Amino acid sequence: MNKRSTKKAIRRICGDVAGECIVASHFIKGVSTEEMHKIVIKVATLQTISLEKVSVAYDKIPSDFGNKHEYNKERRRYFKKAFATLHKEVEAKLQEIVKAMNAALPQEAKDANKKTTE
Repeated sequence: MNKRSTKKAIRRICGDVAGECIVASHFIKGVSTEEMHKIVIKVATLQTISLEKVSVAYDKIPSDFGNKHEYNKERRRYFKKAFATLHKEVEAKLQEIVKAMNAALPQEAKDANKKTTE
């Protein structure tokens, strides 16, 4: 995955999660609107921080290596590791956000969700 597609994915996922919070706060009776607004702010913060981390730069130059092939190989490895780490961080934060979203729902909405998944 390259920087461009990674940034698009982060924006899409965070937008979807924030949208779900906004819809829930307006259309589900008994939902904690205040909590949903706090969650939207957490999602926006996650998006901003994650997008900044995507713009990481490789700190070495081709002359640091024996040849261009070694440089490219090491550069790809570096970015692959950086993106994997970012992916794990974003996934962990999203899991926390989903738990907070579920906690903000009233019990009857949770029960209705369980019925639709069974």
